[in-house]
Amino acid sequence: MNILSVFLIFFFSKLILDLLLDILNLKTIAKTNEIPGFLKAHLSEEDFSKTKRYTVSKEKFSIFQTVCQAIVLLAFIFSGCFGRIEVFLVQWGLPGYIEGIIFIYIVSFILSFLMFPFSVYFEFVIEKKYGFSNMTASMFILDLVKSTLIGIIISFPLLLALFWFVDSTGSLWWIFAFIFTMIFQIVLIILYPLVIAPIFNKFEKLEEGSLTERLFALASKLDFNISGIFKMDGSKRSKHSNAYFTGLGKTKRVVLFDTLLNLLKDNELEAVLAHEIGHYKKRHLIKGIILSLAVMFCGFFVISLLLHFEPLFLAFGFTGSSTYGIITLMMLYSSCFTFFLTPLFNLFSRKNEYEADRYAVLAVENKESLKDALLKLGKDNLSNPVPHPLYSFFHYSHPVLSERLKAIEKTSTF
Repeated sequence: MNILSVFLIFFFSKLILDLLLDILNLKTIAKTNEIPGFLKAHLSEEDFSKTKRYTVSKEKFSIFQTVCQAIVLLAFIFSGCFGRIEVFLVQWGLPGYIEGIIFIYIVSFILSFLMFPFSVYFEFVIEKKYGFSNMTASMFILDLVKSTLIGIIISFPLLLALFWFVDSTGSLWWIFAFIFTMIFQIVLIILYPLVIAPIFNKFEKLEEGSLTERLFALASKLDFNISGIFKMDGSKRSKHSNAYFTGLGKTKRVVLFDTLLNLLKDNELEAVLAHEIGHYKKRHLIKGIILSLAVMFCGFFVISLLLHFEPLFLAFGFTGSSTYGIITLMMLYSSCFTFFLTPLFNLFSRKNEYEADRYAVLAVENKESLKDALLKLGKDNLSNPVPHPLYSFFHYSHPVLSERLKAIEKTSTF
């Protein structure tokens, strides 16, 4: 069995699984005619019907997008696209490193261009239809330009360094490259809330008032020092509500969407803040970074093994082995071989959410505030309350709402 045949077995296995999960989830929500018991006091028939329609719309869109993306990824291989781009770039006589970086950018641009209509449809048709999107065409294009430029600014020095490590540090290049990338990633985590996030959104410290005093009193009680609790103008793009913890060291901060502030009561926001503090106190961010670095370490090791295995490159249409070639293959096709790990990462993430929920309940000394906040968020975001178990197992980084509520109810506040 040749290399391409082995790849296609994994590729279609993942594709079939993805489609099967979407279909199972679609059928589950379609046949759920009654509001789940735990939601009957919080959700009207009209709201539940809207939630079902939104879920069905997203699942049908996901199925179509998954099939189209699979066709594009296969077309890259069978059209000889990779080899054609290589031949095209050779004619320009560019320095080797620059040629490799431009190759990766061209492939990324082609993929982004072909998938661009799907982003437009989801944002301006599905999200608009269900009252979530406040995005304008000019804002959408500006965001795309900004994210593209930031991606180039960040990736260019990283790729340049990786190419240099391969050529200049011998057989252990991958260890040096890993260490450099690890430091690079940590610096980005520190800089993100200060430099990158403000390019897209406006962040303001919460105004003085009873809510701010209450939240800072909670942070003080929990011995949590932060640079501030910030309000983000998420509503200028979407009506979805959220909160998150970001940054390291002195740059750590809690960010609350303005939509969240408008949705929840003070005691519910206090519970949400306690949940985010729980992630920090339980060292979930650090554990997540360590897990990410472990995966990255394994990735670099695999790249070191495949880098000079020329039959692999020829099977995918390259003219020969290259650093930019293996990076491209890993970028586009590695998920075909690692998709079975996704549930493990989700289990890790869901465990963290349960721990943060428990911490929040104990911190605010009641269960109802967090439960009410989660119920309002689920209703406001039209979250599917009855996903198929296999679908949530593979796709949900957070526990299903019913599972979270049961776990909170079991938490003793004494």
